[in-house]
Amino acid sequence: MKPLSAALSLLLIAGCAPGISTQRPTHESPGRIPSVSRYPELKRALDAFLPDTLFPPSNAAMRIISLSEGETLYDLNGGLALNPASDQKLFTSACALSELGPAYLFRTRVYVDTSAPPRIIVRGSGDPMLTTKDLDALAAAIRAAVPPQSSWTVAGDLSMFDDLNKGSGWTWDDEPDPTAMFISPLSLNGNTVRVLVRPGRAAGDSARVEVDPPTSYVQVENTATTDTGGSRSTIDVSRNWREHLNSITVKGLISPRDTLINVTLSIADPHWYTLTVLREKLEAWGLKCNGILLDTVPHGAPEIARREHRLDSVLTYMNLVSDNLSAENILKTVAAEKRGIPGSAAAGAEVVRQFLAGIGIDTSRTVIADGSGVSRYNLTSAEALTTLLAAMRRRTDIFRSWYPTLPLAGVSGTVSARMRGTPAQGNLRAKTGTLEGVSSLSGYVTTADGEELAFSILMQHYPTRAREYRRVQDRIGAFLAGLKRSAF
Repeated sequence: MKPLSAALSLLLIAGCAPGISTQRPTHESPGRIPSVSRYPELKRALDAFLPDTLFPPSNAAMRIISLSEGETLYDLNGGLALNPASDQKLFTSACALSELGPAYLFRTRVYVDTSAPPRIIVRGSGDPMLTTKDLDALAAAIRAAVPPQSSWTVAGDLSMFDDLNKGSGWTWDDEPDPTAMFISPLSLNGNTVRVLVRPGRAAGDSARVEVDPPTSYVQVENTATTDTGGSRSTIDVSRNWREHLNSITVKGLISPRDTLINVTLSIADPHWYTLTVLREKLEAWGLKCNGILLDTVPHGAPEIARREHRLDSVLTYMNLVSDNLSAENILKTVAAEKRGIPGSAAAGAEVVRQFLAGIGIDTSRTVIADGSGVSRYNLTSAEALTTLLAAMRRRTDIFRSWYPTLPLAGVSGTVSARMRGTPAQGNLRAKTGTLEGVSSLSGYVTTADGEELAFSILMQHYPTRAREYRRVQDRIGAFLAGLKRSAF
């Protein structure tokens, strides 16, 4: 293979989005960045994307490997242990596909027990995609299968998972943000509820408030009013999370010009939420229900209804929007299937570590605290992430299910608005990661010559907003997509 330095050319593609260039910056500082590359021109180009104003004081790690040629093109602190944020989901999703297979089904099953007292029992499987529409379908199937004259107790079987409803190292004050939802094997609507706020009919009237789905499980205290001056809305919607309650407060002013303010909140004890909504739907079908409780399915009880979602569809949703509940439920599902029920995050982390060790990652330098990347305890490296990406590319049996789950630059998911108008648009697929002071981007990109690359960029310990760091990542992504070497 001929040296890349002799054949490298940097392409400036017409029509680049404002603020993102595929050209090498001119403010290079040779020797300032402790990076390693056998190709001096490439090293200088990539080093120059890391401005002194951002690095230091912040930390950065980056590794770029050629999947086509099997070589490392660039490494900056590649072995440094950093928090990956939601790039942790790459480990979770890859392990789940390897251990369970893309056709694995999350099944929410309904059983009937006619012994006294008669019970309708819902067994949760950790399905993170169960929705109100799914409960509608279950309620209809239940109504058709059970005697309407009986009075039924609605029960939930939570035996699939342990009873820890938060991840290790999760921040206590993230509630009631919907990304900090409670973990349960019996989940509904991502364990969240939507609060819809509309202006009243006239200035000074109370704001109109609804919850979706409508349910008695939450109580709403509404003191919000319609603004008489028509200024900007100051609506505040929250849940009384400090006391572990599902009482929602709506206060402030809503402008008459705002037709709808839509806020999503996490729900405490989501299994009770799921059972309450199901009971309400059964009652709407005319069934008599005398309460809800937790129980297990007795031996021999017949199954009368179920809802299913495939693992590959769950992974697509998880990685595209970076859904935390999906990752946590998948981690515990892997544990339940491979180590026995109840599935726990700790047992799931052991399965993930075993998987990573099997593909050549030094797990003594990797901390798996949760499945989603919410935990501040997680630690990994750009080297580990690119090793994973390369190993998954070789796994042709599952790669075709995994690759489409990654967001596509300028097109879908968490990078749908990034790198538009550059060679990366419609080309680069990568998982994003974001925590306070942490930003990451890891995935795949094809160069202008058709060379497949895997990369990982980890940035953290910055006190400002992530915007400037994402911009650096985008410039690097666009640069790699426009990279060209004419001979090898």
